[in-house]
Amino acid sequence: MTDMGNERGAGTSRRTLMRGAAWTVPVVAVAAQAPAFAASPCDPQTYRIDWGVSAYTPPGSLTATPNVGTAVATGSAGGNGINVTFTSTVLVSTRYDSNLTVLPTTGIGNLGAGEQGLAIRSNGSLGAYPLSNQTITVAFGRAVSNLSFTVVDIDRDANFWDRVAFNPAPGAGNFTRAAQVDGAGNLNAETSGDGPFRFTGPTGNLVDTSGAGNVQVRYAGGASFTSFQILYWNTVLSGPQGILLSDFSFTARGC
Repeated sequence: MTDMGNERGAGTSRRTLMRGAAWTVPVVAVAAQAPAFAASPCDPQTYRIDWGVSAYTPPGSLTATPNVGTAVATGSAGGNGINVTFTSTVLVSTRYDSNLTVLPTTGIGNLGAGEQGLAIRSNGSLGAYPLSNQTITVAFGRAVSNLSFTVVDIDRDANFWDRVAFNPAPGAGNFTRAAQVDGAGNLNAETSGDGPFRFTGPTGNLVDTSGAGNVQVRYAGGASFTSFQILYWNTVLSGPQGILLSDFSFTARGC
């Protein structure tokens, strides 16, 4: 004969367990389906100045003081734009032609069919840095890291021989030169692999679409990196000279 009391006790226990299980399963399911937290627009992201596409306001004239062009870099994840200013100062040299304007030429430096660039143009005077140079101070609205861009059209002709240096200098391993470009982008003496960037090929003005005068420059940057300077001068007879800056890419917080 079956003990009904024990059976009821066992049944109640099983129902209790099943009821607990029935309530537990949805909790697990909800937890498994909970979405991950969305990335904040203030998180670090990639920014770019795409010349010819990004908003850019050039200086009012070659003689405007201060002489400033302003670009707006856009982020990859919806962060706030970053203003990047390009401020020109000169001593003996003068600004020339289309200085700090975006040229209509495409395909500069053999970097791609649509690549345009920001012009740096001087009517250089013969002489050593710092008397005969144009300095471009590049300043970012927020600290940046992983900065990369290319200087295009470092070359020479009868009345100019480009010299390009940086403050701070990019340092070993942080630049890539075309085969006929020498130097390290600093103000040291011009020995093999050191001194300002300069073209070592034959005299003859390179076209803007040539990659023979290119130097890609990189800065690791960081929490305190908000500016650097480009120093540009001539070491031959006085004459007009020019280089181009390619698109800029870098990492920064979105706000």
